[in-house]
Amino acid sequence: MICVGAAVFGVTASAAVASASATTITENGSSLVYPLVFQWKTAYASTATISPTSSSSGTGIDLIQTNAVNIGASDAPMTSNQYSADSHQPVQIPWALSATGVGYNISGIGSGLKLNASILAGIYNGTITKWSSPAIVALNPKYKKQLDKAPAITAVVRSGGSGDTYAFQHFLSAADPKGWTVGYGTNWLGAGHAVAENGNSGVAGEVRSNAGTIGYISAYYLITQHITTAAVENAAGNYEFPNTANIKEASLSNSTISAQGANFTGISIVNPAKKYKTAYPISTYTYAIVNSSGENNLSNVKSFLSWAVTKGQVYGAALKFYPLPASIVSQDQSLINNL
Repeated sequence: MICVGAAVFGVTASAAVASASATTITENGSSLVYPLVFQWKTAYASTATISPTSSSSGTGIDLIQTNAVNIGASDAPMTSNQYSADSHQPVQIPWALSATGVGYNISGIGSGLKLNASILAGIYNGTITKWSSPAIVALNPKYKKQLDKAPAITAVVRSGGSGDTYAFQHFLSAADPKGWTVGYGTNWLGAGHAVAENGNSGVAGEVRSNAGTIGYISAYYLITQHITTAAVENAAGNYEFPNTANIKEASLSNSTISAQGANFTGISIVNPAKKYKTAYPISTYTYAIVNSSGENNLSNVKSFLSWAVTKGQVYGAALKFYPLPASIVSQDQSLINNL
């Protein structure tokens, strides 16, 4: 079960900021990775100052395409069209490892409600509208009374381009392709009945405040906003939480960064094979996107990224980020050195 105890600090989106002077490294994008970059801002001992902004993965990609920031942060790889729209030869570097969890608000039920891909697909495509659905009760018979009394289900999604949306829809597509037929991407592709909120903070706030809600939310925000969290079925048939041990198990399923360029697919660790028995199935890497041409602050950016993927990893534990595996660090360093 996820334990509560990480420090809480403000996580807000703000307007894009242009690339600053050589002594400032601007970062904007993924709200999932923002808590970690915020910690790095304080811990990084250098002549360069880190200036992070929480918005969304889509915004991070938009800003790096126009060279408006030094680092665009995204939990989803750029699409081939997005890559082609950036004339500055972007390089996508996995710099953190965490997970997208599923939070809910049902009176009388603490963390641990069991959900699988079929049920989640049904909730988000609009075919399951009540918590008292036989499929949900069958997995959670001890909670039948609470499920029967719960309000109708309100599904909450992210507005705009989101890496958490990408990871969640990717999981549904991989684990229940017959139930989830619309594919996956950073924008919400499912039915229009869902409530859309801005950023992880927005989805977390909606779920925390309203009975009957369910939303996909990165692990850090589930913890700090005290949101009850589902145990999600993995390919081995086990129901797991988005904690560091289970994220680590998922990371063992893939240790290769795909080739850079328009066909870059990152490192997919969604829904690992059943031999990874305790893997949390919606685990995800998140990426620092850097333009290798036209970037006038490249030396400072390279120094910061080298620190972030090595010494900076120790700051992630309390925020539910698992340290990058050694093989990924080695590949990262080669990418950074070659910028």
